[in-house]
Amino acid sequence: MMEFFITIDNICFYFINKQLSNPIFDFIMPLFDEAKFFIPLLFLPWLILIFYDKPNRWKLALLVPLAIILVDQSGLWLKKTFLRPRPWVVMDPEMINHLVEPSGANLSFPSNHAANNAALAIIFSTVYYHLRFFFWSIAFIIMFSRIYIGVHYPLDVISGCIMGSFYGILIVKGWNYINKNPLRE
Repeated sequence: MMEFFITIDNICFYFINKQLSNPIFDFIMPLFDEAKFFIPLLFLPWLILIFYDKPNRWKLALLVPLAIILVDQSGLWLKKTFLRPRPWVVMDPEMINHLVEPSGANLSFPSNHAANNAALAIIFSTVYYHLRFFFWSIAFIIMFSRIYIGVHYPLDVISGCIMGSFYGILIVKGWNYINKNPLRE
């Protein structure tokens, strides 16, 4: 049964990574892997919102870092547990469109980019519900880019999205519970 899922995962990877390959995506998608482009895209709006959105200041200031810490640490633990190599490590270089430089421990499962962006999309969508499609669109573009640039399999991205969504929902529900039932002395 597991071989069936791995086969489907590889077929979907090849479709996204090779069949959808085009010069425009080859330029754009690697930008989401570069910290110098990716982090300011998320960090600056977060800081601006903390400064200007007083009703949601503490919620954003606390929940976003908490989500990133939980997701990153859980993802790191899962990567060290499953030890799934990244696609470009095990696949024939002629069969893969690997668009970024190798970095890190070369472990693939789950995608922390997908997990972080899903958690952030949940948090921001609960605070700014009217912009939920915008937040999820950015999250899905980043998730898609992980497969397109050849650093994750689709199952890694889907699992990361599920994990990040779980943490995002858990953190938001925890925040809401604490704020509806304040601790009494």
